[in-house]
Amino acid sequence: MLQSLRARLAFLFAGTLVLATVIAAVVVVSLYQSYNQDQTVSQLRKQVAGLQQYYQALFDKSRTGKVRGPQVITSSTFETVTAANVFYTGPPLFQGAPTSTRTLRDAGIPPNFDLQREEQQVYPSFKPNGATREYIGVGAPIFSGTQNVGEVVLGRPLADVNNAWKNIIGLVGVGLAVGLAVALILATYVARRITHPLRVIGSAADKVARGDLDVNVVGKRHSDDELGQLATRFQGMVDRLREVDELERNFLMRVTHELRTPLTAISGHVQAVTEGVVGPGELDESLEAVNEEVRRLDRLVGDLLDLTRLEAHQFRVVREEVGLEALLEQAAGAFREKARAVDIEFETPIDGAPTVITDGDRVLQIVNNLLDNAFRWTPRGGRVELGCVTSNGIAAIKVTDTGRGIAPAEREAVFHPFYSRRGEGGTGLGLSISRELAQALGGRLSVESEPGQGSTFTLSLPRKKRKVLL
Repeated sequence: MLQSLRARLAFLFAGTLVLATVIAAVVVVSLYQSYNQDQTVSQLRKQVAGLQQYYQALFDKSRTGKVRGPQVITSSTFETVTAANVFYTGPPLFQGAPTSTRTLRDAGIPPNFDLQREEQQVYPSFKPNGATREYIGVGAPIFSGTQNVGEVVLGRPLADVNNAWKNIIGLVGVGLAVGLAVALILATYVARRITHPLRVIGSAADKVARGDLDVNVVGKRHSDDELGQLATRFQGMVDRLREVDELERNFLMRVTHELRTPLTAISGHVQAVTEGVVGPGELDESLEAVNEEVRRLDRLVGDLLDLTRLEAHQFRVVREEVGLEALLEQAAGAFREKARAVDIEFETPIDGAPTVITDGDRVLQIVNNLLDNAFRWTPRGGRVELGCVTSNGIAAIKVTDTGRGIAPAEREAVFHPFYSRRGEGGTGLGLSISRELAQALGGRLSVESEPGQGSTFTLSLPRKKRKVLL
């Protein structure tokens, strides 16, 4: 039973409350004892004052012989009225009275009191002669004229005073039992409220482990405490897993499609040649088509390998001095003929491009991907520009086109593997690989675009050597 977190929390809360109740009970008993002693002393002070006046007058009258034993109020009478014991030390209070009628008892209090003391004296603890119990009492002096000749003491058994708390132990026990019952109920409720989100998250985790990502642990009564934050983060993790799962499915579908398309074309040409459908004059054309599809497969496989290595941080780069002006001119040369063929103005303001420490082949690969993307989306009569600017130790290679632009919601999506827009050709891996390569080189690839006004892709490279991702 105690293996359950809810049970442990319930017992912990209940135990803590019971412990607090017991401590409070001990403190209450201690305070009650102190209070009862103070009240006893206060009551004895008042009672002994009257007893003092009576015995003072009795002592004075006994000296004149006006008092006889039967006229004396015995100490037992005072004890009955005051619920205390009367003790006396000093000479006899009156003359001629038989000892049997003078019921005052020798208290055994040493006659060390100040003979001139007029105030009362508190005795926190004293033991009368021949007694087995200790008493708490208040004494008052008896005077003959101005001389202190004795002292009367009114006392109560100290044990009775100290044990008075036993009279309320029943009430304390009832309160403790009620407190325990309330504590258990409250602790069970609180433990259930605390552990309920954890049980929900645990159940959701089991579903996720089985591959079921259709879970939601953030309900309408969502709290902002630690458990609520845990539920929010867990839900965020599940949502992210769902996105990754969707991306993986889309990735596999796109890879399958991209591989199947050239394979279908190759299979069709081979079957046509095998069945003699292709004549002798068309054989070279079919073989060239097969060769083109093979090159397409090779590029696709190469891109997939590059992307996999980059994401696994297993891609190596070469660190060398690279003159960007010559490199960009090489990239531009490969596209000038294409620009003329599709009637696109191609500008290359790259004079004075700096030298950087980087991997030239990978930079060339990124620039080629950016130019290929720009020409694909720029219509006839449009313009593509390849330039380079330097600022604050950063060389920024910019590829600008006058295509249809990219909507704000798509600006990050274009860097996802196999992302494509309607009418776009290619594998959809170029921009994704380019961004991963830029990060591996210690730089970054970003895009600025306005729908209908074109786009600008910027490759930012540090001119000095940095720690790069291998």
